[in-house]
Amino acid sequence: LMNIIQIPAFSDNYLWLLHESNHRDAVVVDPGDHTPILKALKENNLNLTDILITHHHNDHIGGILELKSLFPNINIYGPSDPRIPANIIVNDGESVKLNSLNESFQVIDVKGHTNSHIAYYFKDKLFCGDTLFSCGCGRLFEGSYIDMHKALSKIKQLPKETMIYCAHEYTLDNIGFAKLVDPGNKDLLNMEIKVKKIIGEGGYSVPSKLENELKINPFLRFDKQSIKQSVQNHFNLEIKSEAEIFKYIREWKDKEYD
Repeated sequence: LMNIIQIPAFSDNYLWLLHESNHRDAVVVDPGDHTPILKALKENNLNLTDILITHHHNDHIGGILELKSLFPNINIYGPSDPRIPANIIVNDGESVKLNSLNESFQVIDVKGHTNSHIAYYFKDKLFCGDTLFSCGCGRLFEGSYIDMHKALSKIKQLPKETMIYCAHEYTLDNIGFAKLVDPGNKDLLNMEIKVKKIIGEGGYSVPSKLENELKINPFLRFDKQSIKQSVQNHFNLEIKSEAEIFKYIREWKDKEYD
């Protein structure tokens, strides 16, 4: 059985530490800061053997060098990008078996937030960095809206019970924007009540289930007529493709909400 330890870092990041029950070997996803990871390793009597990197931003790779100095034999998996200190390059569609876990992971190209962003899919678990958030998605720092629409379309095709392990606690703010785009969505309003309670009690709103995201996340709902209508009304134009609907939702958030 895989255990997943959620480690808060910085002001709103999540780092993910994975290990099998009754095994000491552990894997960390996107170690932006080494300090809370070392603390979690010590508390759980674990030995770090592997690092999985989704993209090059410092809040995802900032702890790697320190961890490598402490665990010199560590395997660092990541996309082909000179900004990422990976010693094992993984590419879209590859299936990789880690010695430390009983499961293989599938690599998915999800460029958009950055040009080399990848996600790791285990059975019903997606570690997607900053591509998809609960009720939101990452900004387009390097990729195009076509890239990000493709990436999110891939995620939409995963099994509905897939849990989305994203890297930030942005959910309440994302819901605030989603209500502008999708004001009649009862699932969204119910989710806001639920998340406010969770956050108020000091809990975490992620991971979230893909089945739920498909009901509330405007960046996954570009195929819904109500979303299309909302975007067309807001921008006063006619939109033909779903990729364009996504583009205008992203522009709406970037220019008028954030």
